[in-house]
Amino acid sequence: MAKNFKDLSEQGILALAISFEETDARIYADFAAGLKADYPATAQICKEMEAEEDEHRRDLIEEYRRRVGEHIALIRREDVQGFVHRKPVWMIRPLGIKTVRRQAEIMEDRDPTFLRARC
Repeated sequence: MAKNFKDLSEQGILALAISFEETDARIYADFAAGLKADYPATAQICKEMEAEEDEHRRDLIEEYRRRVGEHIALIRREDVQGFVHRKPVWMIRPLGIKTVRRQAEIMEDRDPTFLRARC
């Protein structure tokens, strides 16, 4: 059964944020791969966004290690009730430029950086 976000510990919030950033990076990588042939400039932007999400993840891992320790608990967004969910890229095919732009707007509008403020 999913746990309420408000009931997560600091460790849980940081672990969830790490998972969130990793997933978003992978989604941007999928977008880049899907757009590379027809929209190389947009694909490059997606690669840059992937790198940015990876940097966020590295920062969160460093913070987690500083506050909690080495072992990072596996907490996924589907484990947390009422938390932002992402539709898998393979479910939003065909992957056109409009779809990617719309999904990127949704992703950036719901960026988990607010999680840091709670910790």
